[in-house]
Formats: sequence, C-alpha cells, structure tokens
Amino acid sequence: MKQDIRNLFRDEDTDPVDASRKQLPESHRQDFYEQLKASRPPRTSKLNRNYLIKVAAIITMFLALTISLFQMVDHTSNPVVEASSMETQINLIEQQYLASIDQEWQSFITVANDEKLVERYKEKLDDLDADYKEISQQFKADTDNILVIESLVENLQTRLQLLKDIQEHINVLNQKTGTV
Repeated sequence: MKQDIRNLFRDEDTDPVDASRKQLPESHRQDFYEQLKASRPPRTSKLNRNYLIKVAAIITMFLALTISLFQMVDHTSNPVVEASSMETQINLIEQQYLASIDQEWQSFITVANDEKLVERYKEKLDDLDADYKEISQQFKADTDNILVIESLVENLQTRLQLLKDIQEHINVLNQKTGTV
C-alpha cells in the first residue's frame, strides 16, 4: 500500500468536490482507535503491588493480634476462680497472723510497765503496718507475683516475731527483777 501521494492525485480527477465525496471504509474508525491505543504507553496501576502486600500483612497481623487477645481474655477469665481461691487462702493466712499479732500485743501491753517501751514498739509496729499496706496495694495490682505474696507473709511474720521477742525480753526482765 505504499505509494507516492502525488501519483494518487494524478491518477484521479483533480476535482476537489469529488475527492470530498469519497467515503472512508467502515472499519476505518475502529482501525484508528486500535492504532491510537497501541501507540499510547501502557497505563500503570495506581496501586503498587508492594503496597498491597504491606496492607495485607498489616491486616493479617491485626487479625492475629485480635484473636490472640480474645484468647488471652478467655484464659484469664477462667483463672479468676483460681486467683480468688488464692486470695482467699492469703486472706486466711493474714487473718491468722493478725489475730496472733493482736493477741501478742495485748499480752505485751498487760505485762509492760514502761510507757516509753510500749510507744517505741508501737511505732515499729505502725511502720511495719504501713509497709504491709503498701505491699497489699502491690498485691491487689498484681495477684500473680509470688514475690509480693512472700513479702506480705514475711511482713506479718516479722511483726509477730517482734512481739514474741518483746514478750520474751519482758519475761526475762521480770524474772531478773523478781529474783533480785
């Protein structure tokens, strides 16, 4: 189909009116659009494949985290019974120690003759009681921490032992003053 345009015009009539009446083939419009599309550079997608992979990974991680959190909530809802039984045991131990401490303190007050001695030991017991309340707050915040539980029991044991030592010391002093 390669021809010189000049030759085409020589062969045909040079009448411009006739040339304008010449019809284009029916597939000309479709052929033109196809050539136009072929000459246009290919469209690039606005969504980058790496971007989509990252979004999918984030959504997957979010779902996995959500599922694991729901499972942890389910697991922590069951140990509430265990935690409450442990708290009950600790409360029983605490009540026993506090009853013993109160009994020893009342015994100490009835035997002690020195008000300064009573005040000094009352201050020591008050300090231990303040420490115990602080440790109790830590225990309420973290009931699973064994170190906090041991600190609670140790504080109660220290108070009870202090009172027993005082009682023993007073008994020794009373025996010395009684024999002299």
